[in-house]
Parts: sequence; structure tokens; C-alpha cells
Amino acid sequence: MKRIAIAVMALMVVAGVQPRADSPRPPLHVPTMQQFMSFAFPMELVTAKKADRIAWISNDKGLRNVFSAATPDFRPVRVTSYMKDDGVDTTQLSISDDGATVIFTRGHGTNRDDWVASPEADPNGVERAIWAAKTATPGVSWRLAEGENGVLSPDGRFVAFAKDGQIYRVTTAQGPRPGDVEKGLKPFIRIWGVNSNPVWAPNAKKLAFISRRTDHSFIAVYDLATRKVTYVSPSVDFDTSPTWSADSNSLAFIRRPGTPFG
Repeated sequence: MKRIAIAVMALMVVAGVQPRADSPRPPLHVPTMQQFMSFAFPMELVTAKKADRIAWISNDKGLRNVFSAATPDFRPVRVTSYMKDDGVDTTQLSISDDGATVIFTRGHGTNRDDWVASPEADPNGVERAIWAAKTATPGVSWRLAEGENGVLSPDGRFVAFAKDGQIYRVTTAQGPRPGDVEKGLKPFIRIWGVNSNPVWAPNAKKLAFISRRTDHSFIAVYDLATRKVTYVSPSVDFDTSPTWSADSNSLAFIRRPGTPFG
């Protein structure tokens, strides 16, 4: 009723009609600046393909955390424990097919000079890195590697990402990793060209990506079992946007002319 009365009074003012002096005036509540600035909002909702579970990123009073919920009641559970408003961004969330693993990126995107923002002017420096967590053990997350745009394998075991024109892969398992490749310090696939946009096959046995060669590009496919790279119908055109079929046996992609295009 109070909202109706306020709306009626507002319409009367717009229409130039003054309310009677003896008319009851509903109390007006003016929100504070703190109330305006401290509301929470969700971002980047993702869903598991083979489980009734969702995950999202929430910014609550500057605290950026990953939340998850599952059937039957979909009660929100905070998966990460970043409990300080330090201005460090959390983005690029994804979840495994079974809903057990989530990955995300911590740290701001780089500017045109390749600098990552440091809101607290940390003398130790800041980075943009890929992190992981398990939905079954909320409150624990761990760093995988420096990088961004991580692509989680459907089985949740690995994360692929492109950096410096090559393809990297790290395991999502918690604990020490032997060798620079497993630590994400050296490329997992290193071939000629500028390589990007890795895409896992649904069975997690192959990895497709784009290999650009200045005036044309290929769709490359890496087989994890044989450790061989093949090219899908190579030509002098630009091939992009590889997409796997559900059975992992076929690829669709976009082809457009090479250098003369445009």
C-alpha cells in the first residue's frame, strides 16, 4: 500500500496536482550510499553437462568468489575463500561435465603495455593466472599456471590454454607437478605458427586448435594417445572456430579466403 501511495503522489506532482494538507504522507526511505555500493551480484553462470549442478561468480561487497549449487534444493555454497576486498578480479569460470571441478582466472586483464593491474600496489608483483577448485571441498582453491582463457577438459583432468603463440596444458590435480611442461612453464604443443583457441573433444582424447600462418590458418588436431598433430583439410584459406561433434569423430569449422579477403 505504501508503494501505491508513493506512486500516486508522484503522478499528482507530475500532473501539477497538490495533495490535500490533511492527506496522510507515507514515510520516504532514502537508501544510503553504502547500500547502493554494497549489493551482491552474480556473473558467468555455468552448468555441468552430466550433473544437476551450476556454478557462478559472485561479487559481494568487493569479495569475488565462486559459488555452486546442486539438486535437490540448489542451496548456494561458496567454493572459494577470497575474503578480502583487494580489487583482484575473478573471471572466465568453467565447470567439468560431472560438476566436480571448476576453473577460473584470477587477476585483471593486461593493458596495451602488457601490465596487470595491481590495486594494492603489491611490491611482489601481480599476475593473471588460472586456478582450480573442487565443489565437494569448498573453501580450497589452488593455482594451476600463469595464463588466461583456460579450457577445462570434459573429464575435469586437464586445462589447456594458449600463451605466446603455443598451446599449454596443466593438470587440475592438487599437489606438486614434475617438469616445466606440467607446471605450465613450457608449451605442451609447440609447432610452427601462432597457435590459439584450444577446444577439447567431448571424449577428452583430442585437442583441436587454430594454427595461424600469417596469411592463412589451419585447424590442427592433437591426439593425446599418439602425440601427433594432424591438419584438417589444409589450404591457403583462413580456417577458424573448430567445433567437435558429440561423438568426437568429426569437426566443423569456418573457412574464409586468405589475404585477399576484405
